[in-house]
Amino acid sequence: MPQISSKQFENFGDGLLTICEADERSLTRTKLEHIRYGNRTVGVTRYWKARTAGNKVDKLLAIPLAVLGADLIEINDVVILENETDWLWDRMTFDKSEMKDHAGHYQILQVQPKFDSKPPALYLSLEKLVHPYKDGRDDGG
Repeated sequence: MPQISSKQFENFGDGLLTICEADERSLTRTKLEHIRYGNRTVGVTRYWKARTAGNKVDKLLAIPLAVLGADLIEINDVVILENETDWLWDRMTFDKSEMKDHAGHYQILQVQPKFDSKPPALYLSLEKLVHPYKDGRDDGG
């Protein structure tokens, strides 16, 4: 009898992200750039376990596990969602060049490989940073 595949198909079409190393509320270097991601649902168990540990999971993203340099991703790195700008800022106050510097910043709380999906993915549990980090990278972002 044929076996039914229980693998979940992953979609990475929700946007692009950049992962940066941070120190003392400042971005120090870019680890990975322009990585495609897919939004996943933050489950009840994941949410409440994070709350019990004193954290808050605001987003759960999936990125392809085959991304070159994925082994560089660590907890406490900062994820910048390239399509999420101005969530906190008034458009009337800032011009577009300033808005670019205030993209959605998230801190990685957990990195979890997901081998039972097609294609294999890396799940990133993220907490929203209320105050974006200063950009101290040499390349300026």
